[in-house]
Amino acid sequence: MGFFGVLKTPVIFPVALVVSVVFGPIIPFQLKALLYTVSLIIKEHLVLLLPFVVFSLIFSSIVKFGTKALKYVAIIIPLICFSNFTNTILSYFASLCVKVKTPNIINECHKLSPLFNPDIPKIISNDTALVCGVLLGLILSFLNKDFASKLSTKLEKFTGFFFKILVPMMPLFIIGTILKLQHDKILSSIYKQYLPVLLMFVAVAFGLVFTQLLLLANFKITKALSYLKNIFPALITAFGSMSSAAALPLSIKAAEKNIEEKTNAGIIIPATVNIHLVGDCFFIPMIAIAAMGSFGMELPTICQYTVFALHFVLTKFAVAAIPGGGILVMLPVMQKYLGVSSDMLALVTAIYILFDPLITACNVCGNSAMAIIFDRITKTFKKKII
Repeated sequence: MGFFGVLKTPVIFPVALVVSVVFGPIIPFQLKALLYTVSLIIKEHLVLLLPFVVFSLIFSSIVKFGTKALKYVAIIIPLICFSNFTNTILSYFASLCVKVKTPNIINECHKLSPLFNPDIPKIISNDTALVCGVLLGLILSFLNKDFASKLSTKLEKFTGFFFKILVPMMPLFIIGTILKLQHDKILSSIYKQYLPVLLMFVAVAFGLVFTQLLLLANFKITKALSYLKNIFPALITAFGSMSSAAALPLSIKAAEKNIEEKTNAGIIIPATVNIHLVGDCFFIPMIAIAAMGSFGMELPTICQYTVFALHFVLTKFAVAAIPGGGILVMLPVMQKYLGVSSDMLALVTAIYILFDPLITACNVCGNSAMAIIFDRITKTFKKKII
């Protein structure tokens, strides 16, 4: 995504929400139904194509590990998976602390319905695409690195084109469903619930990252503040661009200042920019669970949520470090393992993108802390990078 695309994205989505809320009551019923139908069509095509995007991103990530840092996958992958899983589980308990109310749902006959049901059958599942991407990436990385790299480049172009087409369509996706929620008279009730969720996210997610930095500094406040000072330029860049990739150069520089073995920064930061996302691990489940509560759904048990968390962590390997990339590949996961409806998916997407600057900033802070942890581990095992 170009520079202007990054600038426009934070503006487009809030405008879409404002337009939906302000003009929703005066929009004719048939036009609302049409926009809601368009929203469902976009969602169905997203679900149809997403497995191919998941495969492409997973394959590219594995190939990059194989060609640049294969011998450290045994350290990096378990470390990232453990962090993502732990943060996702912590998000569940944080979500239980945020009380949400059930909105007054109107009678079925007064609900806004689409003009037709654009139900498109899926070709393959995300789980199948995930496994195929991992296996093929590992096999080709060992058998033919050059071919794997060329294929990875082509697949990255495909995913770039996919997101280039998808992102401009997302406002229509959001507008249609927000109009649906507004017409069904549950939108105002829902929005009142999300300020506590945001405050809980800031307290828990950022609090966890800052606690990690303090622990890594051996509880020396001045050293922890030094870590934060070095991270700050990357944090601001991530906040302004809503993209961890845009902050990547500054994240590497921050890591070089915060760790002893400088060359470790060139391994761990690029490796984690797409897949170690502390902010996403907290915010997405918290918003999803809050939405379930707002719609009067029964919240998942810890066992049900653990199954979701495992798939959530695996799907993290298919996230693109672009504005909104963290939520897009998670929509089918939430729908399948949490039972989140199509109406809720659009709401969760809209709220996520509104707060994406804060979420991305948290992701960058988490990756900076991970760089220090990785450096300490490699030092312990007396590993020499490159």
